[in-house]
Amino acid sequence: MLRFTLHLLLFFAGFLLTVSWIQSLVPERQKLEWLDVVQQDVDVIFIGSSHVFRQIDPHLFDLERGAAAGEFRSLNMGALGMGLNEEAYMLDRILDESTSNLRWIVIEGLPFDMKFQNENDFGKRRLEWHDSASTWRLVQSILQGDLPSEEKWSQIQRHVEHWWRRSINLARGLDVVEAMTSEPPSFDGNPGLGVNQDGYVPLEVETATKPARVRRQRFLKNPKPLLEGARALPKPYSDEHVVDHYLRSLVKEMEARAAKEGVGIIWWIHPTLEPFHSWRKMLADGDIQHLLAYNQPARYPAFFEVRWRWDLYHLNRKGSEMMTKIFAADFKALTSAAEGADGQ
Repeated sequence: MLRFTLHLLLFFAGFLLTVSWIQSLVPERQKLEWLDVVQQDVDVIFIGSSHVFRQIDPHLFDLERGAAAGEFRSLNMGALGMGLNEEAYMLDRILDESTSNLRWIVIEGLPFDMKFQNENDFGKRRLEWHDSASTWRLVQSILQGDLPSEEKWSQIQRHVEHWWRRSINLARGLDVVEAMTSEPPSFDGNPGLGVNQDGYVPLEVETATKPARVRRQRFLKNPKPLLEGARALPKPYSDEHVVDHYLRSLVKEMEARAAKEGVGIIWWIHPTLEPFHSWRKMLADGDIQHLLAYNQPARYPAFFEVRWRWDLYHLNRKGSEMMTKIFAADFKALTSAAEGADGQ
């Protein structure tokens, strides 16, 4: 029995070492690899969904905040469909790098979501962020939720399977072979990094996917939902608003993780048609330190005009440039005040 136990322990030790070795070999997502190259030049990073990826222009942002022409200081690491759990994973990966000049990370404020769309199941990105911490957090939230038992176990099974596939590097054999036999990646002129190699790809007919072009046509034919949504948006905010426990817990973890590395987080709210009162409540309660929210039609009416929108959910290129300029001015004011307070 002792011999069997010893062999079993040796097997699991070897298995874990092999898993770790494979994970160190397989290529990461392109923007993480690019960050490893340019990290010493970067002091601000943006992460979030297509609202960030398609709407925050680091090149223009740097110029607006006084960077010299051609100076590369910020990086857009947004991605289509990124949710809060993936943002938390990306925050950890970014902070794991030796980004000694990194001062601020701008993160899109999103709801804590336990579900995801079926069409991307077991895709590389989704597997990637299902590490043990993220999966356990989701399992806990599902167990304590009010879903029917059958749906609870269905959701838990999906998340655990993602975690398991990630843990054993399932279907990554070709990635390992390619990593061992290929030349280091070349980033020059790579379209995935945008025109200025800062991660920003604006929404234009030439760069939009077919579904995005279809959504645009539908929107232009019937923009009424935008106008009606903007009129309905200014709902009263109450101090009695209840913040989802897991949203608050995860956000506080992210704040603490960044603060430990001397990096500040600015939570950013896209000109969405959702009120997102939880973010205002967390700011009032001191759970987050900085919030810049643009889902306020009275204060930012242009963001809710049809001419500056690509579709119901995104700004077009001109609208994105306007957003970036306004955000840059707000960023300068906020960070100057924060850094001044820290220096006192």
